[in-house]
Amino acid sequence: MSLRYFDYYQQLEKKLRIEEPLMVQAASLIARQVSLGGRLQIFASRTLSGIAFEFWEHLPEMIPGKLIENPANGIYETLEGTGKAIIDQLSVKQADIFLLLSNEGRDPSIVELAQWIKSNGHLLIIVTGFDLSRSIKSQHSNGLRLFEFADLVLDNHAQMNDTALSLSEVELALCDSSSIATILLLQQTLYFTVCQLIR
Repeated sequence: MSLRYFDYYQQLEKKLRIEEPLMVQAASLIARQVSLGGRLQIFASRTLSGIAFEFWEHLPEMIPGKLIENPANGIYETLEGTGKAIIDQLSVKQADIFLLLSNEGRDPSIVELAQWIKSNGHLLIIVTGFDLSRSIKSQHSNGLRLFEFADLVLDNHAQMNDTALSLSEVELALCDSSSIATILLLQQTLYFTVCQLIR
C-alpha cells in the first residue's frame, strides 16, 4: 500500500504556498477592519460548514468573529431565494468583513448573500475552487458566481465532486481535497492577521 493521499497533499501544498501574497493581503484587510471595530463574519456552504465552525471556534479574542448559520443545514442552498433566510439573521456593523467558503461558488443562497454583502458596502473574502468555479455555470438566474463579488479570492483548488484520488479497478473516485486545503489557507491567514494586529 502507498500513502497516495499524503503524496497528493505534498503536491497540493506547493500550489497553496503560491497563495502567500493573497493570504497576507487577506490578513491586512481583516486586521484593518478589526482595528476599526469590525468583526469577521463567516459563512460556508454545506460541504465546508465544519471547516467554518472549526475556524470560528478557535479565533483568538483579538479577532471578534461571528459564525452565520446555514439554515436547515444548507439543504435548500440550491434554491433561488433562500439567501434571504441567511440575510434575515444577520446583525452587522459597517466595519464588519465577510469570509465566505464555497468550493463551487454557484449555489443561489451564497450568491444572494454575497450580492447583499457588496450592495451594503462590506469587504468580502472568499475561499473557492477558482478554476472549478470559473468553468461551471451559476445556478442563479443572474448568472453570477461567488468569485465575481469578491474583493479577494483564496483558491483551495477544489475539483468537481471534490475528489482527489481514483481507483480505476472499481471506477471509484474518493478522498476530498477541499477541507484540508481550506483550513490550511484559513489558519495561515489567521497567523498573518494576528502578526499584523500585534505589530
